[in-house]
Amino acid sequence: MRIMLSKIHIVSLAVFVGLGTCSLVNGVPILHATKNRMTSDFVFSQNFSHKHLLVSKAQQPQGTSTTSSPPANMQKSENWAGYIDSPSSSSGYTSVSGSWIVPNISARQQNAATAQWIGLGGSSSPDLLQMGTSEQLENGQLVTEVFWEQLPAPAQTVMTVPIGSTINATISPSKNSSLTWNLTFTVNGQSQTQTIPPVTLDSSYAQGIGTSAEWISEEPSTQNDQLVPLAYMGTVSYQSALVNGQALSSAENQVQPIALVSSNGKILIAPSALGTDGESFSTNDLSKNPNTGSTKGYYQNGNPRSPSNSRHL
Repeated sequence: MRIMLSKIHIVSLAVFVGLGTCSLVNGVPILHATKNRMTSDFVFSQNFSHKHLLVSKAQQPQGTSTTSSPPANMQKSENWAGYIDSPSSSSGYTSVSGSWIVPNISARQQNAATAQWIGLGGSSSPDLLQMGTSEQLENGQLVTEVFWEQLPAPAQTVMTVPIGSTINATISPSKNSSLTWNLTFTVNGQSQTQTIPPVTLDSSYAQGIGTSAEWISEEPSTQNDQLVPLAYMGTVSYQSALVNGQALSSAENQVQPIALVSSNGKILIAPSALGTDGESFSTNDLSKNPNTGSTKGYYQNGNPRSPSNSRHL
């Protein structure tokens, strides 16, 4: 049974809602949402900076070289894995973008879920504007959707997409107003970019989201701030991770890698080191690895190995 919540915030999505529409992406029928679906049950990233950041530094595996170690100064979180950027100067961020492939998830527990997204804010500020994909096993059926969210409201579904789709997403202000923001994405490089109607932010919220940028794989929460069961997602590769048009690793940014851990501190999802381009990395599900809780045996020659095959939810 899908998790049902008391608050559903409905947003008109122009071409995506109303009577509903259907289109083809690489020959696959895509149902455009006619109402809020699975993602309206979730709140992504609620209270991250206040509750879910657990420790300041991950343990480095012993006896490994720098090239085979996890990213330096990796922090742990109950629900985030990936990278957070903070601006080195007083100037805030005004855009974020990135791409990833929608993963095929699995789990031993009903209604397990994961999410992949880019966003602005939410790390040192409660204000967060984000766009991504959610994946949930609903009564044994996999549902994958594009969503967007402006905290504190729950996530809003835009459309369903096939497993394996390449999502390119961008969040940026309108050319006509710094308080009007555009959230756009493409699926599998289609020339027609699907655009959510512009989001209007007040000046305080716009300033808040400028305090950080994120590229994250997440374990979603309910509106009661309860984490849903985490699905096994394998490896998700992020590409073209840019903030203010520059690479994630640009000198203008303070870069923070984040690992998702279980309640007893075992690492479940860990980010790889950044690629040589400074704008690519992967989030790697270690939950099926018999060495879960340590990245030793997983990072090899600077690259993540595929996890082995056992998972305990």
